[in-house]
Amino acid sequence: MHDFRPSTVTPSLPPAEVVLAAAERAMGAPEARARIETVSATALCHGPRGAYETRLVSDRRGNLSFLQLFPDRRNIAGVRDGRGWCLNEEGREEPIDRIETSLLHDHEFPLLALDLAKRFRGFKTVGSRTVGGIPTLHVTMVDELGNPAQAHFSATTHLLTEVTRVNVRSRNPPTATVRFDRWRRVAEVRLVDHVSILLGKELWTFEFTSLSANAARIDEVGAPVGSRP
Repeated sequence: MHDFRPSTVTPSLPPAEVVLAAAERAMGAPEARARIETVSATALCHGPRGAYETRLVSDRRGNLSFLQLFPDRRNIAGVRDGRGWCLNEEGREEPIDRIETSLLHDHEFPLLALDLAKRFRGFKTVGSRTVGGIPTLHVTMVDELGNPAQAHFSATTHLLTEVTRVNVRSRNPPTATVRFDRWRRVAEVRLVDHVSILLGKELWTFEFTSLSANAARIDEVGAPVGSRP
């Protein structure tokens, strides 16, 4: 008689909803997370073509005010009631398509982590692996454009460590990865305050020099950000 039992026992993977719930608890208590209605942030950014600044005002309903300051220009854009827009050279609002709107939302790194379960769907735990020396749980999911994405969560802190998505702008390289490097406690909730973005061999970093909760009113979010928000 043969014994077909495995010689070693592989622990079962936790369901994705358990992984997400643990990540949310690691950020803060439910009451503290619920109290955050808006997030205002300023980031010092470095990329392949130099340094620039990004300013964001976001709310939990999907509205966004977005400003990037480069040495030679500025980009002013946002999302209001689900519709993306940008200011043209004449200072007038123009609509942008859903891909560009999604790319604007991709810059909301603190809320991307805080509201991951709202911004993606179809979560499934598929394995475990070590990422950057950190043991993680690997979860697949689907983004707002219907593209496959994946996330990794620390097996020790339970916090989100990285998100990889399809590069919708050029598909070359095929994916972009955001690494959640560091966290800061804001209004009793841990929000990410340093990220690294890998696009092929190119690297961008966002270091949030200012990060606050509920500094902006709900009705202000989605309007153009001034030079001094």
